[in-house]
Amino acid sequence: MKKFLIILGSGTALIVALIAIVAWLSLQPQSWYVPLDHSQPEVAKLAERSEYRLNEEFHKVRSVEEVWKIRLNDTFMNAWIATRLEDWLTHDQDFELPSELHNPHIHVTPSGVWIGAMVEIDKEAPRPIAVQIQIQVTNGMLLAEPIALRLGKIPLPISVFLQAIDDGQGEVFAVEAFAPLMDDREVEILSILFEEGSLVLECQTRLPN
Repeated sequence: MKKFLIILGSGTALIVALIAIVAWLSLQPQSWYVPLDHSQPEVAKLAERSEYRLNEEFHKVRSVEEVWKIRLNDTFMNAWIATRLEDWLTHDQDFELPSELHNPHIHVTPSGVWIGAMVEIDKEAPRPIAVQIQIQVTNGMLLAEPIALRLGKIPLPISVFLQAIDDGQGEVFAVEAFAPLMDDREVEILSILFEEGSLVLECQTRLPN
């Protein structure tokens, strides 16, 4: 009987310890998740520089045969996300970020883009959630497929993410790989190359029809 109680006590302690470890891991964000402070002037300057450079490259006068590239790194993109994303969504897209989602942040890797945020779940304190997206260009469409999900540092089935968004489109999300310009030209994104900490867009500028 004494041996049984020892085994039972040890098993219970082990289960409690495992639960505590899992709970702790669920509160630990990915190492790359370090959101920028949008109130800092240098962050706003970085965002302004990144947006200006992108607009400048997209609007350059180019021949229709020229294939050109632009590299976007994590730092510039996250500065823009921290300071300009919400206003851009509200003004240009008539869309608002869900109130449960805070401090979105991204990290590019050779295997895809991680998108992380602090998310309120069932009115509890926000927890770090990250989803990894693979993006490719096929037949003039940007195809994005979620491939990994993390609650803190705990891997979860990607089906949990797909069920949560419930968009009815299946596992692949698609948008046209074209960016219209103010002078009626448009930029076609031909391909995307993923590197550690940055992505490279290969593009071609199309004249108005």
